[in-house]
Amino acid sequence: MPVPLALYAPSLQKPPVSAILAKSAVVVDAASGKVLWQRDPDTPRYPASTTKIMTVLLLLERCSPDEIIKAPADIEKVKEASMNLKPGEQVKAGDMAYAMLLRSANDGCVATAVHISGSVPAFSKLMNERAKEIGLSHTFFHNPNGLNDTLHKISAYDLAMVGREAMKREDFREIARTFKRKISRSINKKDEVMVSKNKWLKKDPSADGIKTGYTKPAGLTYVGSVTREGFRVIDSIMKTENWQADHKALLDWTYKTYDETERYPAATMLGTAHIEGGTQNTVPYAASEFIHVLARKGQPRSTIEFHPKEGLNAPISIGQPLGTVTLTDAEGFAQTHPVYAT
Repeated sequence: MPVPLALYAPSLQKPPVSAILAKSAVVVDAASGKVLWQRDPDTPRYPASTTKIMTVLLLLERCSPDEIIKAPADIEKVKEASMNLKPGEQVKAGDMAYAMLLRSANDGCVATAVHISGSVPAFSKLMNERAKEIGLSHTFFHNPNGLNDTLHKISAYDLAMVGREAMKREDFREIARTFKRKISRSINKKDEVMVSKNKWLKKDPSADGIKTGYTKPAGLTYVGSVTREGFRVIDSIMKTENWQADHKALLDWTYKTYDETERYPAATMLGTAHIEGGTQNTVPYAASEFIHVLARKGQPRSTIEFHPKEGLNAPISIGQPLGTVTLTDAEGFAQTHPVYAT
């Protein structure tokens, strides 16, 4: 797991280009969570429809794709009801996820909230609980769709972390990279084609998500994901006049500046641990998860430090937990992973 941002200090405050308009923006490495660039990352702002990333994440975590979501009786009171749900209309959870992320269905978010938690306030509480699990500290969700609410705010850093958490799921990634999808619904059958509001998916072959947003108080907001040169980055852009220009500038700078300098697939031997009382005094160890290091081009390799568990004595079995390793790159960013005997 990565160390907090405050413990490493790359030159994050210098903008990649002076033309970036966003009041707040963050670029992170999706694999490690390392912040690659930031501007005012901790000020809570209105997220608009990027809120729906969390709503879709909770839907995927708590509902099966074929589970039926029934629109509540007062669903037509939802402002900007972009899915045009009718009271009692039934939609499968899997289809509802596409409607929320592509069409940005505000009414679909309310129907989802009521289905999962019984009410919008109860679902908002669930959103905030999930935010704490991710480790967010500048977030307060007050509704499931991001319609303007003075209490509903999140920082650019936290918003990027929500995007990162969601993109860990293959089912979410599949939805996020989809531009058009036909869904099934029980009543409004003439309105079954969901088209993404994320026009960047058509402009950039490396784009694989995630969500646009706009309200007048929020301005334009965006959480994006691209995968180039073998690694994915996620950016969050808040309170801007041109998210596409900001997004392009941040991506161009990031992939010009950073490179995947090290890659360790799961089960790759990382070193050896000293063992007492055996015929051999060392045992090789590896991590059970993929590890990579993203560093500025031309920088030296990271250092690897092994932290053994107490009382490592023979006999040692293959697969036995041995402790952790910490990889620290040249910018001081550290990531720690558990290791086992191989």
